[in-house]
Amino acid sequence: MILLGQGFSNIGDAFQFIASTTMLVKVTGSGLSAIIGIILSQLPSFLLSPFAGYLGDRFRAKNLCVIMDLFKSFVVLLFIGNNSSEKLYSLLFVLSIVDIIYSPAKRKLIICIVKEKELLFTNSLITGASGLAFLIGPVIAGMAVMKFGTDIAFFVNCFLHIFSALLLLFIKSKSIHDSNAKKNIKKNKVGGVIADIKGGFKYFKSVLEIKSLLILSTVICSTGASINIAFFPFAFDTLRITEKQWGIMISIFNGTNFLAMLLAFVLNKKIDKRMNIYIIISTIAISWIWFFYSITEKLYIILMLQFFEGTILAFCSILIGTRLQSVINKSYMARVMSIGDIINNAGRIAGVSL
Repeated sequence: MILLGQGFSNIGDAFQFIASTTMLVKVTGSGLSAIIGIILSQLPSFLLSPFAGYLGDRFRAKNLCVIMDLFKSFVVLLFIGNNSSEKLYSLLFVLSIVDIIYSPAKRKLIICIVKEKELLFTNSLITGASGLAFLIGPVIAGMAVMKFGTDIAFFVNCFLHIFSALLLLFIKSKSIHDSNAKKNIKKNKVGGVIADIKGGFKYFKSVLEIKSLLILSTVICSTGASINIAFFPFAFDTLRITEKQWGIMISIFNGTNFLAMLLAFVLNKKIDKRMNIYIIISTIAISWIWFFYSITEKLYIILMLQFFEGTILAFCSILIGTRLQSVINKSYMARVMSIGDIINNAGRIAGVSL
């Protein structure tokens, strides 16, 4: 049910992304302005990450995911008919808040369903489902937007998030982790929410491996943000690509998530024993790909680099996410993941500034 819900909601998000970037490029007249606005509209929401972690550990993860899916389906409809960059950025900001709340709850829901030894396979499958969705979604969205306009994309996104919420309702998750989290939170009667958030930070600081993994994730996020800032104006302002071509480029990059899933399956036994080594190798490979971006201007080479970059980034994300879920105490899962969101978004701010 999670795989199906993830797949359909990702297809909807692909439609929304193609439509919203198209609208922003037309309204602002610049690919650079569009991408900076998109990224900056999401960053202030990282201040809510500690509260999102509290919600994820305080309430049943499944219920929180369903509510966020339904709320998102309503918000995307507000894009229809908007021609103001300020309103568009505001709506993107609201969507980023929804994602901030949704993310820790979804990751906790996963560990409430599967055993620890199944986490690598589970995360790989979810990444693969996302890859398939973004392989076909952006291309179809690009063609649909060219033929019918941007409104159709937001209707599709709304419907698919409602469908995702309905699928999640059928999930029967183990309640033990949720109940343990509630007991842990009830200990912090003095100070309430603030005390619980502080407890999450205290636990985060006490485990060296968690800090190391999240710092590495932040480095990747900050440098990735820098690459995105450069890539958008190159695509829209230099190459003057169409909505259809933009959809194809996004499909190439995000569709590689499916290949990352296959790679994780093939290397499963080796990864289990030496996961940290594979994380390091992946990070080095990503850095070299980003270097080669800087010395070429040929589109076919850039598309090839996109293919390898997307595959390795997704593979590295699977490993880091799996390792974190294995190391973190279940009662602190949502709060630690939300701390990761704070640090990652701080890294993105640095990347955008650079």
